[in-house]
Amino acid sequence: MMRRALLASLVFAVACDASGPTTDGPPDARCVGGKCDDAFEYVPRLCAAVRGNGQLIFAHFSSLARITEHYGPVDGMAGGSSASITMFINESVQLNRAVYMCEADWCDDATVAARVSLLLKSLQGYTIALAGTDEAAAFRQLAPLAARVRAEGLEALVQDDPLAARDALVTILSSDDLKDLVNQELIELLTQSPDPEYHARDIINAVSKAAEFEADSDLIFVRPGVLDFAALADKFGRLASFYAGYGPAEQDAMVEFLEGCAVQSLGMNWDELQGLPFGDSTCGETFVSLVLRYREAWAAGSYHSRVDDPVGAYLPTLVATSVLTGDAATAFGVARDAYRNAQPVPIGVDFDDVKFGYWGYASDLARVGSNPNGYSDAKTARFMSLGEASWREVLSYSPAEPGLARALELDDANVSAGGWSDLHPVLVLENLGCEQVVYVTRRGDESGFARGVARLLGMSEADEAALYDLDQASAFDLSIREADGVWCTDWNEMPAFPTEQISADAYSAPLVTSSAFFDDADAPYPNRTESMTARGCVSAR
Repeated sequence: MMRRALLASLVFAVACDASGPTTDGPPDARCVGGKCDDAFEYVPRLCAAVRGNGQLIFAHFSSLARITEHYGPVDGMAGGSSASITMFINESVQLNRAVYMCEADWCDDATVAARVSLLLKSLQGYTIALAGTDEAAAFRQLAPLAARVRAEGLEALVQDDPLAARDALVTILSSDDLKDLVNQELIELLTQSPDPEYHARDIINAVSKAAEFEADSDLIFVRPGVLDFAALADKFGRLASFYAGYGPAEQDAMVEFLEGCAVQSLGMNWDELQGLPFGDSTCGETFVSLVLRYREAWAAGSYHSRVDDPVGAYLPTLVATSVLTGDAATAFGVARDAYRNAQPVPIGVDFDDVKFGYWGYASDLARVGSNPNGYSDAKTARFMSLGEASWREVLSYSPAEPGLARALELDDANVSAGGWSDLHPVLVLENLGCEQVVYVTRRGDESGFARGVARLLGMSEADEAALYDLDQASAFDLSIREADGVWCTDWNEMPAFPTEQISADAYSAPLVTSSAFFDDADAPYPNRTESMTARGCVSAR
């Protein structure tokens, strides 16, 4: 069956203008590259369920690159938090016409896979090429800022002179390298607080630990975060537009780069392949030149951004976030106002009012919501459809985890508390109808951060066991057992930056599977195993 992304590429020549794909058509139709067809039905062949992992995101790109080399590009995806960014970029790569263009004809499947894989690997080169820019800062999130706060001694200063420490933090946040990414709500609270000493102490203490992802107080739901996730979404949109070939893309040059570097780089990660010869240069230098010229041209013009495309229009995609509903949303509003007035109150949420929401294409959400596989686990029971949305909208919410941002209002009745809610999104893809699901994850039990956030939102011991206990029939255990393959990285033991170590580990991680699909491919991945003892990658039962 033809892939949806390939179908998109075939119609780009007639359905797109210079600003990107057109998306006119009935809202309930499945759109393919701007061409809508109510009768079009797509059954994903290979889907990837991706565990969100914050700044460790480069493990995602290397994992997907290696999976793609051996089994072809993934047809559908699900995940939340940083995985939402990963899904956005993966789809963008598959929308680039250059991936499919081989001389005067369309490329064969193996060549397409090699090209998609190369572009996924190249994310490492992209951020190195643009080190110091807002795109690179968007990937690093809060780690450099937390380091600066500690280096300048603000944690100690705020105890002795809170107002001086506040002014120093505002100066840091207003610096040229950060100001475009900083949440103005936080600046306003620091400078206009009814109790500036209280807010200075609380915010500086939080900023110094923000990159550690700790769920240590329910203030994480009401304290404004440092990052403006809507601004981050815009930066990721620029990056994704490059990978999709939107706007000022040099398509001929991209085709030449892919022709010269994709196939010969099979089996290599970015650190290994960037030095491969390409004419009088190397693959790495050629790619960096493409990036720099594109960024300059983008800044000089006005173009349609990928971030304004709808989620799920090209590849089935389910983006997760936790949702406070009913009384929980009301309690959040009370606690948020109290914090602003420097009179914090416990948020007091009933976990029954916490749902696991998903954005996506309407028909995909309807199918998943109908639970055709009849799952009775605690996670599936909390499913909530959030409807259709643009990538700009979902990237403003799902990666905005508690501690990085306060909980954010979705509408008058519902509040998003970040994408920690489904870190093993296998079951939604099984319900979607994916023929094969590979779960991209890491060794170990459920994230302490996710469990900590859920406890702050009222999760009981019984709820926790039903959702996360790998030693019993939990939703987490069921997700592992239902996956056709588990890509078992060790990313929790790796530094996020520089990216070489985490990317190398993810690129060569074991694939736990007993599915014939992964054994019978034309070039099956060699590091396959039917069993191993890594907790979190195999069922413990």
